Amino acid sequence: MAGGLVAQRLRRGCNNFTVMGLLQLLLLSLSNTAQAEIRWDVGGFLSQGWVTSDHNSFYGDSSGSGGSFDFRELGVNGFVQLDPRLKISGQLLSRRAGEISDGDPQVDYLFADIFLVQQMQRQAGLRLGRIKNALGFFNETRDMAFTRPGLILPQSIYFDQVRELQHSSDGLAFYYRQGNSLGDWQLDLQYGRLQTGENTEALFLGNVMNGEFGNSMMALARLQFEPQESRWRMGLTRAHLDLPFNPAAGDPLTKGKLDVEMTVLSLQHNRERLSFTAEAMQVDTRWKNLGILPDHKTLQAYYLQMDYRFTDQWQAMVRYDDLVLDKDDRDGSTFNMIHGLPAHLQFAKDWSLGLRYQPSQSWDLRAEVHRVDGTAWLSKKDNPDGSKMRRRWNMLLVQAAYRF
Repeated sequence: MAGGLVAQRLRRGCNNFTVMGLLQLLLLSLSNTAQAEIRWDVGGFLSQGWVTSDHNSFYGDSSGSGGSFDFRELGVNGFVQLDPRLKISGQLLSRRAGEISDGDPQVDYLFADIFLVQQMQRQAGLRLGRIKNALGFFNETRDMAFTRPGLILPQSIYFDQVRELQHSSDGLAFYYRQGNSLGDWQLDLQYGRLQTGENTEALFLGNVMNGEFGNSMMALARLQFEPQESRWRMGLTRAHLDLPFNPAAGDPLTKGKLDVEMTVLSLQHNRERLSFTAEAMQVDTRWKNLGILPDHKTLQAYYLQMDYRFTDQWQAMVRYDDLVLDKDDRDGSTFNMIHGLPAHLQFAKDWSLGLRYQPSQSWDLRAEVHRVDGTAWLSKKDNPDGSKMRRRWNMLLVQAAYRF
């Protein structure tokens, strides 16, 4: 019974396109490279966090008397190199994050990496399968505590509320890396089917609906550049999302779709002990033929972060994170007048301070405090009654992570 339940959950996390396509590619490669040396590796990580907050909840009932332990991650990853030009990589992830993620095991990523060019100053390749979306600096490594820029990501850019939408897509990706006299260039092009669900509905449609999004597709391009002999890194991401919605009985919407244009600018400067990181995002959303929803809205967000490394083991972080869901209603007053809901649901301004200790390469310990004005990035699943949420609130998070 338990084994059948696990298998059923795994099937939900990985569609037939990804699995069957990669199995066929695997069998073809094995038949052609039976005499080649096969390289492989397996690793993983696990983390457990605790969150306490006043008034509003984040990652579970954090505003309760005992806080929330519903913040944990367990991942097992690996690769097999079947041929000098072919590698298959994958990760199975169980993630619990309050009511946003329930801990069911999911195929986090699973793709074949076909190396087209392998030179000292130039590399190019094609990936096929479930691929992490190349959004900004941190989306591809967002699920591992060791690679995040804080205990939690800047919520203005990397929405945990719609992680399912930002996270990955099933399709194709092309990458190109080149170093020249100007510096190091990196280009990523991606096209695939997105993961959508109740969290996406809650953000874009205002509530969880009886209907569902159809085949939601994304086209993405990212260009990153590191100047020669410089401590700077910069990037530009552009993405177009096409989200058709099919209503069901009881839904207040008609059949239509969302067109979403996303732009992310990224900048980082690294020194021996100091790092400065900034990212800004604009999301233009158009609702087409959906009935009562507005025709157009523009989300704007940015964050500024400074990290200081006292030693190889100790590090501190300070960040300011700013999000408005509608640039033409920055204080939420129009939203309040039309819907009768609190204006603070439309914005969030977050000051955070974090401390990190790494006693070894395997362990990562963090603590982080947040002082927030606004509730725009809080999950409606963790806070079902928006009228009871408080505009100004505070949060403390601690986390221990281990990798192997």
